[in-house]
Amino acid sequence: MISNDFNINYLSLEGLPWVISAWVFMILLRPFATFIHEIGHVIPAVLFTNNEVYIRVGQSNKSWQGRFGKLIWEISFFNSREGFTGYDKESLGKHKLIVVILGGIISSFTMAFITGMQIFGNQLPIILEVVLVSWFCANCLVFIRSILPMRLKPTKAFPDGPPSDGLELKYIFLGKNY
Repeated sequence: MISNDFNINYLSLEGLPWVISAWVFMILLRPFATFIHEIGHVIPAVLFTNNEVYIRVGQSNKSWQGRFGKLIWEISFFNSREGFTGYDKESLGKHKLIVVILGGIISSFTMAFITGMQIFGNQLPIILEVVLVSWFCANCLVFIRSILPMRLKPTKAFPDGPPSDGLELKYIFLGKNY
């Protein structure tokens, strides 16, 4: 029997449906966490560049596309762990480039932090707690994936794998090209 109170043992048979629900919600919320991360790059990129800024979440096929001023966007729920923000990097100085790259990392961390504060600071109904835990995990995964200095899974646009934000920052600080 599933309890309607605010306390549940998630590591029990009673908690199993909620743990499964959390995994499902995390998968469903992943595109939105990727979108939040990319918006963190887009805002400073739009402010610092005069050229078009492009944001893509998910695979390019079967996407929702549009334009708003100099911002071009393409969003799809297919392979939503992929996100990309394109902008004229050459027109930016080192400090502005660092701000644009840090924007995504900071937005993912901030979203995870705020969600974590809600989860751990409040007694919530179980379904809301499960959804918030899923949102927290989705944002934490995006944050961790972006901050680690590594090449990500290869794509058509990046056959060697795109650099993570952490790797881009490493290259900037070491003065190397990627």
